[in-house]
Amino acid sequence: MMHTNRNARRWVLAATGLIAAVISAPAIAQEVTATTDAPTAAEAEELETVVVKGLRKSLQSAVNKKRRAAQIVDAIDAEDAGKLPDNNVTEAISRITGVQITRARGEGGEVMIRGMSDVQTTLNGSPNNAGVGRAASLNDIPAELLKSVQVYKTRTADQVEGGIAGTVNVDLRRPLDLKKGWTLAGSVRNVYGSIGDTESPYGSALIAKRFDTELGEMGFLLNLSYQENNYNEQYVISETPALFWCCSTQWDSVPDQANDISIYRSQYGVESGKVRRPSFNAAYQWRVNEYLDFVLEASSFTSKENRAYSALNTRIKDSPGVLSNIVYGDGPGTRRTITSMTVTDPDTTDTNVLPVGPTSRDDRNEAENTRLNFETHWRKDRTTINFTAYRDENTFNNQWMTQTLRLNGLTGFNIDMNSNKVPGGGPFVEYLGASPDDASAYGLKEFEDGKGFEKSDETVFALDLTYRLSEDKFLRAFQTGYRRSERNLSRSYGYRYAGFNNPVDISDVPGAELELVQSNVGGSDEPSWYRMSRKGLVSNYDAFRNFLFTERDYQGGSGDWDDVVVDTERLLGSFESNEKTAAIYAQLTYGFKIGEIPVDGIIGARNVRTWGDSTTMNRRNQLVGGVYQETSYEVTQEGSGMDFMPNANAVIHFTPKLQLRLAYTVNIQRPNFTDTSTFVFYDTLGCNCGWGGNPNLRPNKETSYDASLEYYFGRGGIVSAAVYSKEPDGFIIYGYDNVDYNGTNYRIGRPVNAAGGKFEGIELNAQGFFEFLPSPWDNFGAQANFTHNTKAEILFEYYNGQPITQSQIDTIPGIFDAPNNSKNTYNLALYYDTPKFSARVAYNYRDTWRANLDGYSALGYSTYFEPTERLDAAINWTPVKYMTLSLEGTNLTEDMSQAHYGADNLIPQGVRVAARTVQLSARFRY
Repeated sequence: MMHTNRNARRWVLAATGLIAAVISAPAIAQEVTATTDAPTAAEAEELETVVVKGLRKSLQSAVNKKRRAAQIVDAIDAEDAGKLPDNNVTEAISRITGVQITRARGEGGEVMIRGMSDVQTTLNGSPNNAGVGRAASLNDIPAELLKSVQVYKTRTADQVEGGIAGTVNVDLRRPLDLKKGWTLAGSVRNVYGSIGDTESPYGSALIAKRFDTELGEMGFLLNLSYQENNYNEQYVISETPALFWCCSTQWDSVPDQANDISIYRSQYGVESGKVRRPSFNAAYQWRVNEYLDFVLEASSFTSKENRAYSALNTRIKDSPGVLSNIVYGDGPGTRRTITSMTVTDPDTTDTNVLPVGPTSRDDRNEAENTRLNFETHWRKDRTTINFTAYRDENTFNNQWMTQTLRLNGLTGFNIDMNSNKVPGGGPFVEYLGASPDDASAYGLKEFEDGKGFEKSDETVFALDLTYRLSEDKFLRAFQTGYRRSERNLSRSYGYRYAGFNNPVDISDVPGAELELVQSNVGGSDEPSWYRMSRKGLVSNYDAFRNFLFTERDYQGGSGDWDDVVVDTERLLGSFESNEKTAAIYAQLTYGFKIGEIPVDGIIGARNVRTWGDSTTMNRRNQLVGGVYQETSYEVTQEGSGMDFMPNANAVIHFTPKLQLRLAYTVNIQRPNFTDTSTFVFYDTLGCNCGWGGNPNLRPNKETSYDASLEYYFGRGGIVSAAVYSKEPDGFIIYGYDNVDYNGTNYRIGRPVNAAGGKFEGIELNAQGFFEFLPSPWDNFGAQANFTHNTKAEILFEYYNGQPITQSQIDTIPGIFDAPNNSKNTYNLALYYDTPKFSARVAYNYRDTWRANLDGYSALGYSTYFEPTERLDAAINWTPVKYMTLSLEGTNLTEDMSQAHYGADNLIPQGVRVAARTVQLSARFRY
């Protein structure tokens, strides 16, 4: 019934979009007829002089950016100071053609463009990173500080390399963008979530002044923002379907050890937390005269998160449990998928208890991203010179503690991996001999704490020169530039753990205070369980550490429990790196006519040299006097490379409103720094194998071909159709290399470059107001866009370090499916806009997609997320000139995230429930 209702709702919404398209068709037809000739002078002037405000203004501004850009780009502009159409950048760009996002913890997460997730983020046109990553978190940049967001799907030589999927550029406000005199603006907002009754307050303030002096025009701006995201999400999932492994009491109870596939464990889980984001942007501009201006700005984006999750784990493997009552489903080839079973403890008197009980983790994450930026621009006659210098400093710190409890007295459990007691299907467990809602049944099995620190600083200088060659000759302009960067970064990581062979009664643990956790995903017979509260442990942490130090049966990690804080270690997760780049580019702008049809475009190339080094500790094991020892030694490796990236594009102007855009682009995506770590562990005691990073990884190099037919009408109206083909070569996956170490060949598992791939698809887009209708119907408008990825595949050579065989290619569906790609995505929106009142209803649909490769599930059992949909609505009322009140709702249908294993849906993985939100806000500007 649930799927039936969902499908019915989807058809209704799709029909609404079609009706909107039909209504606007007469306007489009009229425009096509009227614009086969060049526009009159009055018509041309109208495009530039009609003053519009609010939603119309933002749509018109965004469309004009697309129309005039050299690249294929889509944009979203703020309606006024402090108001994007959505609460954060990720949610806003999800409505752009070709963009897909994931959602978790109450907000948008990862961004994909045209089926690929290697997205570059830039701030005011310059790359912006977080921690030791290659991109920043767009959610940490508050919408209240933004002027505009652009999604570039192609690039020209003057843009910095990176992000083979595309680039998301965020433009912050600057004082000379605003009106003369003082500008005061601000907003307050509170978001109410339906799960956990959460509330999330937001606030922002902007003060700016633009004024004339004897020295020229000046302006200053200070924009402050504070956001909270309080989230609560519930889930039921299973993990990692794979073969059983030898050898234990369980192994003998597996009927077909070579082919029987089972999940590793199931989880009922609750994840909740609070993210606080204080941010600011300060800018000063001085326009000396019409030829020269200066910009000095500083920005800081901070994220502080307290995250807690607790999951009632029922583990099947790594267990003494004996299997019985096994029921099978389908599997690829000769494999059989276990869909239900009984697991029994063969000896309830020993210390080897069934691994069933809650695992709970508490995280404290803090990220800060700061930038100090200076720019100067000089222009006179035919020459323009731009100079930019900036310094980024960013950090990411993470501290965590994880507790694992066991359910004492448990004799066994029945598990159904496709139970109708879970919405949409998922794992349901019946516990035998003990109940998770009995607080007296718990014992402490293991405890871990750890920390990680990331730090990065980057200094960049860039100089660009543009010379206008002519107005109407073939060569119109020449542009060249040089960019130099240096980035220093480090990552330190460490953890320690202690455990007990026989779980310790909770009453004997210092500081242990149990708190109840309740699962609520909308199913039946949902369990509750207990965890030790973080507050109780922290308030008695010294006594708790001493208990672990003196009473534990085993321990490990990078330190012991007599230390006040955990030590860091220098393994794969810890390194120091330095990266320098020097890039030079040149490009020519050209123009000519084919008959009476103008053609213009850009042809250019960018060449970048990258060099640097990475230092970490390698490790090897050996027997010394019959005693096992591990020895460490420092390794530094240098590397360098050169990449040449040509590009060419052309715009054919069939009429002043109809144009065809063609583009050829080459781009690169550098490997992340963790993958290129010099760390390697050599196992010298028999297997001649090991694992580690790979400093010899090469960038993923992509060649793309694009075409976009665009028709512009009215104010902010557009109908467009695009096709694209992207050919990346060098995706990074987990494989192995043969390495010579002290004259012996070792098989080292590590990241390697995969073979090529191919991404092809089409994009359709239409938007505009119904200006052909009489008032008040001309205040309505609509938007519809659709993306169809006809091909999205990566030719993986390895899976979990093992070569993929031709037999597997022939028998396993979806083996080359690119992660994170949905075949179909579409958006529908209907809006109404007047100076006093505006409203918007928006619907987003995303088709099935494959999750990232986890490397542990059996081949053919990748996680696939099922289609998702989202319905949002907003109403804005401006009772007085300087104030707007808003009522907004998101995820109104309370859509759930569901997943299954295998491209052919072998068994459900489970469900994650996200909240519906309602928010009230007020904005003012003066």
